[in-house]
Amino acid sequence: MNTNLDSPAYLSQQTFHHLMAQAPVAISVLRGPQFTIELANSQILEVWGKDESVIGLPLTEGLPEIKNQPFVGLLQNVYKTGITHYGYEAKVTLIRRNIPGDYYFNFVYQAVTHSDGTISGIMVVATDVTEQVLSRRKLEDAEERHRLAAEATGLGTFDLDLQKGVIIHSPRLAEIFGRKSTDVISHPELRQIILPVDLHIVISAFDRALRTGIYFYEARVIWLDATIHWIRTTGKIIYGDDGTPLRMLGTIQDISEQKRILDDLQKSEENLRLATQAAEVGTFDLDLLNHSMVWDRRCRELFGMEDFDGPVSYDNQFLLGLHPDDKEKTDQAVNRSYHRQLSNGEYDVEYRTIGIDDKKLRWVRAKGKVSFNDDDIPQRFIGAVLDITENKLNEIRKNDFIAIASHELKTPLTSLKAYIQLLHVNARRSGDSFLLNALQKSENQINKMTKLIYGFLDLSKLESGKLRLERHEFDLNALIEEVAAENRPIAQSHAITFLGGKPIIITADREKIGQVINNLISNAVKYSPKNTDIKVLVQRLNNQVKVSVRDNGIGIKLKDQQHIFQRFYRVEDDSTKGFSGFGIGLYLSAEIVELHQGKIGVESSEGQGSEFYFVLPV
Repeated sequence: MNTNLDSPAYLSQQTFHHLMAQAPVAISVLRGPQFTIELANSQILEVWGKDESVIGLPLTEGLPEIKNQPFVGLLQNVYKTGITHYGYEAKVTLIRRNIPGDYYFNFVYQAVTHSDGTISGIMVVATDVTEQVLSRRKLEDAEERHRLAAEATGLGTFDLDLQKGVIIHSPRLAEIFGRKSTDVISHPELRQIILPVDLHIVISAFDRALRTGIYFYEARVIWLDATIHWIRTTGKIIYGDDGTPLRMLGTIQDISEQKRILDDLQKSEENLRLATQAAEVGTFDLDLLNHSMVWDRRCRELFGMEDFDGPVSYDNQFLLGLHPDDKEKTDQAVNRSYHRQLSNGEYDVEYRTIGIDDKKLRWVRAKGKVSFNDDDIPQRFIGAVLDITENKLNEIRKNDFIAIASHELKTPLTSLKAYIQLLHVNARRSGDSFLLNALQKSENQINKMTKLIYGFLDLSKLESGKLRLERHEFDLNALIEEVAAENRPIAQSHAITFLGGKPIIITADREKIGQVINNLISNAVKYSPKNTDIKVLVQRLNNQVKVSVRDNGIGIKLKDQQHIFQRFYRVEDDSTKGFSGFGIGLYLSAEIVELHQGKIGVESSEGQGSEFYFVLPV
């Protein structure tokens, strides 16, 4: 429809101008093919960012910024055809207060005609919708970010119209319900997919959401292939101004894998609980950040406080329940486990407890592990305790027997050695080479038995806590040379070499350190082929000294290296058949070195020989 502003029957010019000025929308009239601004009310001048000085100017002179925009072309088309043009949320760049900016408008271009029907101009009616467009786009951006985030996390989204019962959902939601991503599922259909026995959960959650505004449930759904999956639904109710629930917005997540892992974890915990009960193992859990400790029932029993259900602490129950003779070493073992570089968080100790309530003496073995954060600060200390009282008492009885038997063997063995030495002297006088050789071999066997007996005696003392160190200063190099010299006549099939240097003075138990060196050399001889070298080396390391014994023997497998210093441990395979021993030499050596606050270890490759070493503080 065209507007005839020149018709006498239409409106007077004055009346028209008055209506334009009072109109609540922006209006202007453009005359002629140059679109001269004939009329412009205050609203459109404000929209343009101009004043009344533009009236009478062609549009492209009054608003030069629109020259390269599509609006002039649209005006020309309306001027030529007379067909009204409607613009919706059209973007236009305008200069307001000398600052260019983008704005959005709904507008109408309508032809203005003479009385004869010819087009004389165009009426422009515009509404600024910039604020609405920008607000809607912000909302759309937020919804798009939400959609992308939901897709990235595998969430399905939904928007349920509570008044109409119509649901809009994402493609991912259809997949979670076992359908194609392109499927559209209605609200009633969604409920039909829920496992029937779980439907009451969904209905209760929905009713509760209408009262509280929060929607949440976990239930199972049946897919088309008859498999069952777990879902978790969370949502929120949107209310009207009068409190009427209008919409429900929410997400749905497939939690089948989480449920499976949780189920496996619960089964594992139950199996662990049953195993610990069957083995009568107690457990402890120490939170090192909050300084809180948890003991289970069995752990409380081992500390003689079976009827105590209150909280426990490290100082008041643990340390208080330890035997006085074991308190210091156990506390040191715990504190050592808090240093990753020293212990890697490992805790393994045997100690005695005296029941806090029942005063009963028990032997306990405790093993645990400390967890650290990225800064190596200990966070948590968990572990288990086992009653070893019966085993320990048997062990004590065994050690007592070994000690008594070894002690009783010492006297006849000493006498036998004396007689052989006398015979050795007589044989040397007579020049009987066969007898000399036989007596020498006999004396070597007696020396081996003597070392074995003394080893059992030391083991007995160690197990009973009676092995004491007699520390004094001595030259380590001189001791090594002395031990090497003692072994050379016994191991004539090997070349035992030691290149001593300047004296290295240390403070330690000379006899016990000599015993360690002797054990390492004896082992090297035992497990090395004949006519090979045994090298003993000493290295000074700041405030420490390292003694190494290298051989070219059969080597030790990695799995055996982890246990080689344990009591009675022997490598059992084809390569060690025919080698005698009880597996106490390396164990005693390790304990002696540990009593000196030192470290013992081995580096070996199978078939490439071994290097046993120990490090002592100077």
